[in-house]
This record gives sequence, structure tokens and C-alpha cells, in this order.
Amino acid sequence: MFEETMSSDELLDEYRLDLPDIQVKTLRFDKSDYVARYLWKHHKQPQVIMTKLFNSFRGNSYLGILVYFQTGVGKTKKWDWSSFHIGLMNTCNGVAAIAFYTESKQAIKYNPHFFQRYQERFLKVCDWQTRSQLTMAKNIIDVIGIYMKRNLTMTWIETKSVFRDKVHIFGPVNDGVALLQWSKRHRTLQANTFVTMDMLDEKQAEMVKYAKIYISLSKAQRKKFRFPDFILND
Repeated sequence: MFEETMSSDELLDEYRLDLPDIQVKTLRFDKSDYVARYLWKHHKQPQVIMTKLFNSFRGNSYLGILVYFQTGVGKTKKWDWSSFHIGLMNTCNGVAAIAFYTESKQAIKYNPHFFQRYQERFLKVCDWQTRSQLTMAKNIIDVIGIYMKRNLTMTWIETKSVFRDKVHIFGPVNDGVALLQWSKRHRTLQANTFVTMDMLDEKQAEMVKYAKIYISLSKAQRKKFRFPDFILND
């Protein structure tokens, strides 16, 4: 099971062991009448994002994020979809979330404080629909779902700021910036807090601008593009 003392590699290994099981459960959910009715109700939208809680047979909990998008035209129009899973781990401070990046072999742990700050700070600057969702959130898992649906991608930027054994990482997302730390000693990557764009200083705003340019490029273009050395991964 997920444990607070696990390294990022150990969390990723735990997820890999659970993946076949939760993939089967995700496929079963996709075929359910509930999903069919929900997609019909939102058939005029080009994209629909749904969340579903899953429990693995090994005892871990996950928040499944299912992204549906329409392809084709006329009679050939249909829903295609992709999914990913966010680990949920009980800690002494509340529920933490774990995002898995298999290509870069990373697992990011988001502590409960991160989502408290996200709800508190993004409420002040978001649109009325998102404000309503955040206000009506019953618990931290609801907030995790809102954050993950709105921030599907992240660019990781190394700031070269190191405190003791921890390297500070700047993570621009759609709604603002996740502030992370990489612990060399414990081999863990952790998101500690969230800031909105209006809270950034001039240098940080410049970093976000570069990150947006970089993430908009194709993989081939990224290889040719000379970028500041603070770009780590995306």
C-alpha cells in the first residue's frame, strides 16, 4: 500500500502493480449506463472530463480521470477517450494525492496543504463556474478532482535554489504554478503549495512564458529549440 515514507520510485512501482487491476475497472466504468447517459447529456460539448473513485485489490485508492473527446463528423461522430489515475494516500495531515508520470519515471506527491492553498487562492481569481465548484466541494477529494481535471499537464522548471538536501522546482500549470521540492535524501518529489499567476514576480512570470512556448512545440521542435537550462521535463 502507499505509505508516507515511500520514495517516488517506490510509489511508482506500487502504481505499476495496481495498474492492470484499475485499468479493468476503468474499462468497466466506461461501458456503464451512467457514462452513456452522461455523455448523451453533454453531447454538444467537444470534450468531457469525468472522475471516478477506484480501489485496487491490493488496498490502494485512486481517483480516475477519464477524458472524453469527440472525433469524426455527422454519422461518424463518436466519443474517444483516455484516462489516468491519481493515487490517494492517507497521511497524518489528511489525504495526499500522487500523480504518476511513467515516461519520465516520476511520481509527484501533492500534500494536503497544496489543495487547501489551491482552493483558497484560486477562488479569488477563477471564473464563476469554477468558483461554484470549489465552493461546493465537500472534501479534499472533490478539490483534488477539480484541480486535476483543470491541470492535466505540467512543465517542470528547476530554479537552482537548494535548501539543505531539497531542490526547489517551479511547475507552471493551467491555473497557476505548483511549487515543488525534490529531496535528494529521501528521493521524493513533492508539491507543497500552489500560487496564482498574479502572485508571481517578474522573473517567475518570465519562466512561465518560456514554459508555455516550450509546451506548445512538437517533440521534434523541442529538440531543436534552445531553451534556458531551467526546463526539466513536461
